[in-house]
Amino acid sequence: MKRKIIIIIIALILAVGASIAWRKLHKPDPGTKTSRGIAVRVADARIGTMYSDVEVSGNIKAMRTVELSPKIPACVSSIPYREGDRVKAGAVVVYQDPSDLRSQVRQAEAGLLNARAHLSQADTAAGLSGKQVESDIASAQAALDTAKAHLRMVKSGARKQEVASAENSVSSAEANFNNAKSTLDRMRGLYSDGALSKQQMDLTQLQYDVAKSEYSTAKEQLSLVKAGARAEEVEAAQKQVDQAAEGLHMARSSRANKSLRREDIKSAKAGVAQAEAALLLARQQLDGTSIRTPIGGIVSKRFTEPGQMANPGAPLMDIVDLSSVYFEAGVSEIDLHNVRVGQQAQVSVDAIPGRKFVGTVEKIYPAAEPASRQFTVRIRIANPGEELRPGMFARGTIRVAKHDNVVIIPKDALISNGDGLSVYAVVDSKAIYRKVQTGFQTRTDAEAVSGVRSGDELVVVGQDKLSDGVKVYGTN
Repeated sequence: MKRKIIIIIIALILAVGASIAWRKLHKPDPGTKTSRGIAVRVADARIGTMYSDVEVSGNIKAMRTVELSPKIPACVSSIPYREGDRVKAGAVVVYQDPSDLRSQVRQAEAGLLNARAHLSQADTAAGLSGKQVESDIASAQAALDTAKAHLRMVKSGARKQEVASAENSVSSAEANFNNAKSTLDRMRGLYSDGALSKQQMDLTQLQYDVAKSEYSTAKEQLSLVKAGARAEEVEAAQKQVDQAAEGLHMARSSRANKSLRREDIKSAKAGVAQAEAALLLARQQLDGTSIRTPIGGIVSKRFTEPGQMANPGAPLMDIVDLSSVYFEAGVSEIDLHNVRVGQQAQVSVDAIPGRKFVGTVEKIYPAAEPASRQFTVRIRIANPGEELRPGMFARGTIRVAKHDNVVIIPKDALISNGDGLSVYAVVDSKAIYRKVQTGFQTRTDAEAVSGVRSGDELVVVGQDKLSDGVKVYGTN
């Protein structure tokens, strides 16, 4: 009994399958004329929103990418990162051997100390020499006054007052001599320490010699006054006046040397500035042996290895910031007038099938590529998962406009001929020919500006068998 039931079920299944197959074989194709008319496929016009998109293609690029190279020639000592490693902004990615540059820094530091010492010596010498010049002028003036007084005394004859004056001259000359001797001793110490020039030392020695001679002359003059005035005495007194006048002239001439001392100070200051600049340059070059990345990102290429020589301008490493990627696409000159900064775009990448990335038009380049006649647009896109990589080929659509509450028809319903565009609408089982005007179009739909209303049934398959008013029946 059970076996019979199974046989009956199998027979029923075979009968149903044969019936379905017969119906498929004998189902009329669209465009086949029957008693009901010509079979067609239809679709309804509807109300909706139509968008106008500009299709573009191009490459994914990175806004922030850097190629690092050394500032100085030096051997590479260490590279802590390889391709694919993530680095932070400011991290040292390449180290060069700093030994030679450290020696240059020490040498520059020594040069700066030496220059500062020269400046200090020039300042000290200028201060001491200025005071000494004024002191010497005062002493020379006093010696001249004394010599003139003595000459007057000698000429007037030996008197009690003259004897007293001669004695005063001796005292004054002795004081000048002692002052000159003290000055000479002090200047010798400065000269031995290098704080005094040879010219200044020679001038001090001359002043000492003059003071010594004046002191000796004053003593002799006193002796002559006491002994009585003679022609020889008058002549000697006149010589003292001449010598004192010459000494005053020489002392006043020393003031001219102040300008030379000021030039010495200027030269010393320039030497300090030059030494400071040399030290700064040496330290900068030393710091340059630690090559840092100005951006954070991922190492995309590494061009060198430890032990190799790195010269200025030679690439060492490429780093790319994947958070700054953008889509660089080409727009035809026909579509360019519709594209604006700020418009939304959808981007797809062949390497990541099935994904859509949302972007925004950020910049439109002003000039077209001569060969392709296309203008370049930059579309900023988010890349939170860092899936997009520079160099990927991408396609996109830029949404340039939209029309709300418009009649939308299938694009397959459109018939193109010499009179423009038209459709067949099914009204009371008849095909009615209508001319239409369209607006926005996509790959599948079109905006009907005129000729079609919402809800109209339009023929999408079988139009080639139709004429206006023929009887049809349609399937969806």
